[in-house]
Amino acid sequence: MKRRFSFLFRQLRRKIVVGVAGPANHQRQAVVGLALLALTEVALLALTFCTNFLSAYIHNTLEIFHDFRLRALHNALAIVSFERSSGLFFEQPLQRWHDAYLGGWSFWNTYYAGVHPAVTVIFLVFILVRMFGWKLTRVNWKRLNEGAQPLSPPPDYAPVAPEPTSSAYYASDAASAIVTRASFADMSPAQQYRFLRSVWVLSAWLSFIGFLFVPTMPPRLLPVCDFLNAAGANVGACLTTEFSFVDTIGAHGSLLWDWNDESVKTLNNPYAAFPSQHTIFAAWCAMTWIMLVGPASSTLSLRSPRYWLRALLRWGSIAYPMVTVYCIVVTANHYISDALVGLIVLAISYACVRLYYLYQSRRQSYDIVPTFTTTLPY
Repeated sequence: MKRRFSFLFRQLRRKIVVGVAGPANHQRQAVVGLALLALTEVALLALTFCTNFLSAYIHNTLEIFHDFRLRALHNALAIVSFERSSGLFFEQPLQRWHDAYLGGWSFWNTYYAGVHPAVTVIFLVFILVRMFGWKLTRVNWKRLNEGAQPLSPPPDYAPVAPEPTSSAYYASDAASAIVTRASFADMSPAQQYRFLRSVWVLSAWLSFIGFLFVPTMPPRLLPVCDFLNAAGANVGACLTTEFSFVDTIGAHGSLLWDWNDESVKTLNNPYAAFPSQHTIFAAWCAMTWIMLVGPASSTLSLRSPRYWLRALLRWGSIAYPMVTVYCIVVTANHYISDALVGLIVLAISYACVRLYYLYQSRRQSYDIVPTFTTTLPY
């Protein structure tokens, strides 16, 4: 079934490319094919990035806000009860300590509001551009410009291994189909992109399921009595005697946006806290850097500036999710349980994608027969 769907999808993509570029201009077909791939990838990433907004739209459309708020409060109190019984409920003392000794709320509020999307977008663009840069080097533009399509492999071709040949224009269908290597280091940049993108997309949509079925009131809203959404309904729980959390963005503001902005009230899901997408995306960025570059470099000298640059980026990638977790907890936007479940969601997503790639790698190792067709290298 999956193979049939993949075949139909490739045929549809081929028809679109030929219809736009024309049946005779192979160079234009390659350009259109790469552009179509870029558009589909960007659309997928953009849609995934809007899961918070999508959950808000679904809740506002299908559910009465009063019931939505009560469910979110019930789940939040359940988390608080769990954390108190397990000794994890330290969010209030931590916020009070930070306010007394560190402060700098404008920095931490802006970090929460801006670093989360900015760093994630930078990493997504990096691996996407890296993939397309690799693909562009594989296209034999000279042969495409000549317009000659090979119907058979070169005379000296000997298929001793299912690896791409030196010329991308003569790349076999089997070589193009190998997208599931057992080792990440053995994958091409395009395969590595698909692996990392799949982990990110799966973890984001798993968190979207949490937003739908486990709405959770964040700590900052538990003692709030007068914060209204775009429809004029109270969003907080008004539990002023039980909780003393401070909504730091509401009290001190940020350099980017505020909870009282009409666009934020309209688009944002105030109860999209469990699991924490901030934690998921930050940990994914760290994982991406470590998997692509490696944790260390033994070939560079200690006197080399590249060594210290790589060390700075390496330790920065490890510190980034830690600082993010501290930020979301100290600003009272998440419980520590939200962050822990976010890490579990990312681990589950990685394990699912990894197991799928291992399964595909083993299955393809038995039935790969390199054959040449007229398929263009995009």
